[in-house]
Amino acid sequence: MNASTPGRLAALYAHAPAATGSPDCPPLRERRASGAWPTVPAAGLAYSPVDVAAAFFETGADCLPVAGGPATTDALWRTLCESVNELGPVQHATCTADFRQLDPAEFEEVGLCHRWAYRLVLSLWYEGARSRPLTIGETAVALYLSTTDRHATTGPVPPTVAAALRVRQVAAGARLAAPETLVRLGADLSAEFAPGAHRPGWLYRQALPDYTRRRACFHLARADRAQPTPLLVRHDGGALTVGTTPPAPAPHTWTRTLNPEW
Repeated sequence: MNASTPGRLAALYAHAPAATGSPDCPPLRERRASGAWPTVPAAGLAYSPVDVAAAFFETGADCLPVAGGPATTDALWRTLCESVNELGPVQHATCTADFRQLDPAEFEEVGLCHRWAYRLVLSLWYEGARSRPLTIGETAVALYLSTTDRHATTGPVPPTVAAALRVRQVAAGARLAAPETLVRLGADLSAEFAPGAHRPGWLYRQALPDYTRRRACFHLARADRAQPTPLLVRHDGGALTVGTTPPAPAPHTWTRTLNPEW
């Protein structure tokens, strides 16, 4: 049963602290001039995701923590700037050509550099704002609020179709709660099933009352970590917006995380 509705969530969280930014968020403008991905500005040039990953691999990989570590997006960008300045345009182009031949499924460091690059590109998706994918907990909340498994099917669903359907369900469910509420519920849900720094409050269980559905959505969000999610966008004033769902990255180049990566 999915007893939560947008109106019920709004009523439950009406007394929650307001966002620090203006509730009237400015319109979102994507930075993509063409193609699927924005470029990353560094040292006066613009770099594609594979350019960024190659720079990390060549000079910056040893300076950054392992996947899931505490590196901020700003730290990634500073490392990129240092890397491209050290390499120079000609050597960087050579390194990128060599890097393209490396399989991220075979070499862990290659996949890790791709994930850092993907994270940095997603953070710059919109002009005048910082963005990130949803966490595992936030994705699970979106699945809980969506129509996941609420409608019977006529037969087995192919895995690729099921994955595409979940992407749409997450995108729809993420828009059924205020972004600040989505973040708060996501942190509480993660704390329930992957205990961390805090205990979920009573509002959490009022908003998402079905324990079996909470658990199923969390395990699904954690197991299916390679599918893209909508971007959570933080405007300059601090207000949050749910943005677009970016294209799926190449296999082994991204994984959904428990903790928010701004």
